[in-house]
Amino acid sequence: MKKTVQYLITLCCILMYHLAFGAEKSGYFSAGGLGAELGIWKPSSLDGNPSKPFKNVKGADPYWGISFVTPSFAGFALRVALIQWQQRLTDETAQLESVTLRHLSLDLKNQIVSQARISPYVCYGLAAIWSREKPVDVGDRKVPLDRAGYGVNVGAGLDVQALKHWAFAVEYQYLYAAFEKKVGLTDNYSGPKVSGRVMFLF
Repeated sequence: MKKTVQYLITLCCILMYHLAFGAEKSGYFSAGGLGAELGIWKPSSLDGNPSKPFKNVKGADPYWGISFVTPSFAGFALRVALIQWQQRLTDETAQLESVTLRHLSLDLKNQIVSQARISPYVCYGLAAIWSREKPVDVGDRKVPLDRAGYGVNVGAGLDVQALKHWAFAVEYQYLYAAFEKKVGLTDNYSGPKVSGRVMFLF
């Protein structure tokens, strides 16, 4: 929890510095783009290895996602992203086979240095989250249970333009993700998300 607070304070300081001393906003990353990403989302309530940021929680796969970013205006752009994360519940006493989360977010992306091939940015936004619990099949067919939740995202990343229309990025975000009732093993899926992304710029 202490490290999470430190991360959030650092990100807020970066944002405040940029708002006060904003750089010129034109260049490489003023274009829009389509992206595909792969990464690790580690809900803190399920994480048995918090000191290993690149080790998934037990039973979980790396998440995958797609995104669309609008062309930027004065260094700001909107990003719509959809990611899917799944955890298989292998405990023999569990009544569920797996839990799947689909996370649809709308983020404001602020490119700090858009006129360079290597460009840091900050991002923050809101998300809608849908869960699907798949019951264990014991003969009688059971209907999967779906629930809706909400989230808040804050993060920072680095864009790198490799070719005229191609770029890649690495990003850290903290996702606050909550449900009114327990989904799978917890009702709180908040935690860090580390990702790599390939983007086609247009």
